[in-house]
Amino acid sequence: MSVADIKKHLYKAIEEIDDEAFLQAVYTIISSKMGPGATYELSADQLQILEDRREKYLKGEGKSYTWDEVKDRIRKKDGL
Repeated sequence: MSVADIKKHLYKAIEEIDDEAFLQAVYTIISSKMGPGATYELSADQLQILEDRREKYLKGEGKSYTWDEVKDRIRKKDGL
C-alpha cells in the first residue's frame, strides 16, 4: 500500500470512529511526529492582540509590508 493510500484509509477510518480515548491516542501519536510548535495554541491575550491588529489592518490603520520590503529591510539590517 502506498503512502497516499494509507493516508486516504486513515482519513476515512478516523471519520468513522467515535471512540474519544482512541482518537486522543492517535492524536498524541500524530502530534509527536509533527515537530515542536505544530500543535501550539495561542492564549486568549495573544488572540486578542491578533484580532486588534487585524481590525486595524482592515481599517487601513495598520502598517503592512510586502515580502520584498521585508527582505530588503532584513538585508539592510544584517548587511546582506
